[in-house]
Amino acid sequence: QSQLTARPTRAGKRRTAMATQSDGRIEINTGCIRAYISEGGRCLIDSLMVGTTTVGRNLHLVCSTQSRPADEAAESLTFARYASHVERATVERSLGIGTVVRLEGRHTDGHRQWLPFVVRLYFHRGSDRIRMTHTFVFDGDENSDFVRGLGVRIDVPMRTELYNRHIAFATDCGGVWSEPVQPLSGRRRICLGDTDLQQLQMSARRVPAADSLDPQSRQLVNDWASWNEFRLTQTTPDAFAIRKRTHADRPWIGTMGGHRATGYAFAGDTDGGIVMGIKDFWQTYPSAVEIGGACTPSAQMTAWLWSPAEPMDLRHYDHSAHGLESSYEDVQEGMSTPYGIARTSELCIVPMARFEGKARFALLASELAKPNRLMCTPQYLHSQRAFGIWSLPDTATATGRQVERSLRAMTDYYAQAVDVHRWYGFWNYGDVMHTYDTERHEWKYDVGGYAWDNTELASNMWLWYSFLRTGRAELWTMAEAMTRHTGEVDVYHAGPNAALGSRHNVSHWGCGAKEVRISQAAWNRFYHYLAADERCGDLMTEVKDVERKLAELDPMRLAEPLSRFPCTAPARLRIGPDWIACAGNWMTQWERTGDTAYRDRIVAGMKSIAALPHGIFTGNKALGFDPATGVLTYEGDTAMRNTNHLATIMGGFEVMNELQMMISLPEWNAAWLDHALNYKRLAARLSNNHFRVSRLAAYAAWQL
Repeated sequence: QSQLTARPTRAGKRRTAMATQSDGRIEINTGCIRAYISEGGRCLIDSLMVGTTTVGRNLHLVCSTQSRPADEAAESLTFARYASHVERATVERSLGIGTVVRLEGRHTDGHRQWLPFVVRLYFHRGSDRIRMTHTFVFDGDENSDFVRGLGVRIDVPMRTELYNRHIAFATDCGGVWSEPVQPLSGRRRICLGDTDLQQLQMSARRVPAADSLDPQSRQLVNDWASWNEFRLTQTTPDAFAIRKRTHADRPWIGTMGGHRATGYAFAGDTDGGIVMGIKDFWQTYPSAVEIGGACTPSAQMTAWLWSPAEPMDLRHYDHSAHGLESSYEDVQEGMSTPYGIARTSELCIVPMARFEGKARFALLASELAKPNRLMCTPQYLHSQRAFGIWSLPDTATATGRQVERSLRAMTDYYAQAVDVHRWYGFWNYGDVMHTYDTERHEWKYDVGGYAWDNTELASNMWLWYSFLRTGRAELWTMAEAMTRHTGEVDVYHAGPNAALGSRHNVSHWGCGAKEVRISQAAWNRFYHYLAADERCGDLMTEVKDVERKLAELDPMRLAEPLSRFPCTAPARLRIGPDWIACAGNWMTQWERTGDTAYRDRIVAGMKSIAALPHGIFTGNKALGFDPATGVLTYEGDTAMRNTNHLATIMGGFEVMNELQMMISLPEWNAAWLDHALNYKRLAARLSNNHFRVSRLAAYAAWQL
């Protein structure tokens, strides 16, 4: 065996590695649990052990599809079932206190391979909890691949009598629904001496074997029903239901329902079991946790990321486009496709030595649903200039207090709007709406480009900087959810649009404008650096060379067609938001890897922009761009000037604040100051554009 890591302690001793690797298998030992992971095959984890007892086996992914939506002709439906196939397993990170195992693969039915996935398993020394992130990319046909169910499944060995097996679901408000597989409940009660066995059972203590009971009690046990299948399903953000049944060919019967379940479940017995659940369970409905085979030697627990209820329909919301003038919608033929979008979910798995009862399970589920975060204080982050230039709250003056109240009111309004308008769901949670309809008193959720926001006006950064200033936990929750959503759903990770993102629309991927500003690394840096999130690292790596796509998909192909604005350069772009978004990508790659080639691309762009006749104001919006050199050029009327307000309001201002702290280039600093100083005046004179972009005026005042 080769130890993947062995770090000396401060006392000079060497710790035993958490991860060891041999014969195509990775073994993890946290001191509390052991996990065995094959480097290929169906399973993500082969087995999980607590002490000498195997409490879980064969953790794998499951997926089922149908060929048409449920409301179409039933006779034309075909179904398929898929399971995970791991193509590669690596120890991605292994330090003294933590190990991350990365697994990559695809779903397969033995013939077709699709839905590529990346799963990361996080283990920590002295902890029995396994954090899991699951990312999949949709690479199917939205007209024939309707996902019915997508989940994570594990086998749970059942060794004891049926009445010593337990199922538990975390419900809402800290509640727990818990029942034995065979409740010792009926017309009569059974006792062993002075001990009431049902009370013993419900306190999660082992009930003696049946042969220790008197004949009448044994007969009662033989007659009482046993329940083989259980499920908790969250069908909307406001309703869940728990059901159970005795056999697959018997009906589900009701037990209870509620509002918003936290989505954690236990399956096992008095000798061991598994807790598993999905973070943001009710927020990302339709979701479910299901246990089958509870009466057999091996139960199956499934955490359904997409519950087998209503098939997932990813088609565009309408057959036709509705125009920029009418609906602010920029739909283009063949561009409203979900091919290449992704979704990341987070789960937690806890191997247990035994079922510990309702109270302990309620406490565990509460901790898992809202895990604590260790974070630097706003004062420390501010002192280090983390993420550039921002302020700490200032309440020393009446003006300062009014500013802080206004900022708080804005973030509170959106936090409330998420819940009031139910901006939840598997593909929606984390995003907000673009524009409010004051006549309907409703957000324009159904009006073209006024619906989902998709990072428009840098809403991600607004939340992250608000969190940095205040440290408010509710802002972290919103910013985390928005980062997960906009980095995955609004961006393409495969196919012809890979590394580009979709502008705002009723369908997240519906707009024909596929742009670098939506996929830019700037949105993901906060969560990556504050939470050490590897998935955000993947996303930022994906876009490091996205400028090459501009030669294939001209961002100005409709607004300024080449027939009217000739250009001999290999590609075209706008200084903002296109070039500045690319510059942020290069900055991120440079700071993460030290590769100075990415710094040099930034410098080449800065120098060439500063050398233009009117700097950032030069020409029409589209300039020539050479992805190989990073140089921008202009071939049009040298007297023409523009005031593109998109340059700084899509994250460009914040990115440039950081870049100017990293690169000192006098000619660029002069061009940027000229832009900040003269933007308002030129915008009003040249285009009657009254966007003030106050941050530019503030920058000029600060510099001068």
